[in-house]
Amino acid sequence: MVRMIFLKLNLGRYLYADYKSFKPYLVKDFNNRCGYCDSYDKFFGGLKNFQIDHFKPHSIFTFASLKHEYGNLVYSCQSCNRAKSNKWEDTDGFIDPCDEEYGNFILRDNNGKIKHNDTVQGEYIYSNLNLFLRRHELLWSIERLEEQREIINKLLDEEVYSDDSIETKLLKQFRQVQNEIIKYSNSLYIEIST
Repeated sequence: MVRMIFLKLNLGRYLYADYKSFKPYLVKDFNNRCGYCDSYDKFFGGLKNFQIDHFKPHSIFTFASLKHEYGNLVYSCQSCNRAKSNKWEDTDGFIDPCDEEYGNFILRDNNGKIKHNDTVQGEYIYSNLNLFLRRHELLWSIERLEEQREIINKLLDEEVYSDDSIETKLLKQFRQVQNEIIKYSNSLYIEIST
């Protein structure tokens, strides 16, 4: 199993009157990823379309004072934020994704599929955040493929192709097609975020 890694929050942030003012800091502290499912915000239009979740819901009277507390905020994709909503269980419920313990309950297999350990709490988190959705696996796979593409392109850039063999021509054509695909997919990400 591949362990999901989430960054610790920088708790040294100032207190703002409006918790939304923390969003740029949350983006950085969560490395542009959803704290719950680890999805890269680029796939959803970036900062504009990601949300701020109150880990302990401020709508519950006991947690009302945490509404503007940085340590209670989680950078979240819309899917996870809506799924979690104001749900709260005092025992065997959610675990703060910034707590190292979170990675013991929610993991990824080698194909990027999110899984849970066989505990009541692991099942609760997995089910209530809809982490079973295939999109999590697909987005993870796209990121791995992009990483591999970058490595291959760096290696290809180091090679010098001076011959006119069919392999060289095909390789050049493939790279042109690949660059067009990247251009269109990047413009799609930009278009979604504007």
